Amino acid sequence: MFQEDKKRTMEKLKEAIKNNFVDKEVMFIVDKINEMENYYTTSSCAGRCGIMEFPKNKNPKIYSKWLGKWHHYAKEEELFEAINKKSENFETMVFVMNSPILHVASKDIIHAKKLLELAIHNGLKASSIKSITDRRIIVEILSTYKMDVPIGINGELLVDNNYLKMLLNIGNKKLEKSRECINRLYKVL
Repeated sequence: MFQEDKKRTMEKLKEAIKNNFVDKEVMFIVDKINEMENYYTTSSCAGRCGIMEFPKNKNPKIYSKWLGKWHHYAKEEELFEAINKKSENFETMVFVMNSPILHVASKDIIHAKKLLELAIHNGLKASSIKSITDRRIIVEILSTYKMDVPIGINGELLVDNNYLKMLLNIGNKKLEKSRECINRLYKVL
């Protein structure tokens, strides 16, 4: 069952790579994990910074939008280009920094626990077991580095350009530190 699921998932990954739907920055560790007999990745992201806008009186899960989203270390020009895309009547605007994340299917609880311990001991302290089924155990690997900072409300930007530059600088540094943790995990795998 596990090997069949892995084979199907690897075929989907090949198709995603072919269609350029993968985050290339994280593929080094995705490939490493997928080479291992008792694991395979189900989703991954190298981490990102961005500006997100949430509309008034609409479901934020459906109607929120990224004004800018960067998997690379963003530059100030990109930040201000994103800010300039804002709507006139948004409810909130947020600067976001998300850690790299890997969802890894494990054959059994023993291997899941081993991977989880490796992740945590290499700085990915927000990692956990996400789900347990008869088919597989999903380990979620991520760091504690994260930012969700409100920067605007009711159509109005509340912070100045210097504050935005500072947020971007901090976000890029946190992204770099969280990627260092992923690199440490890669080395011990």
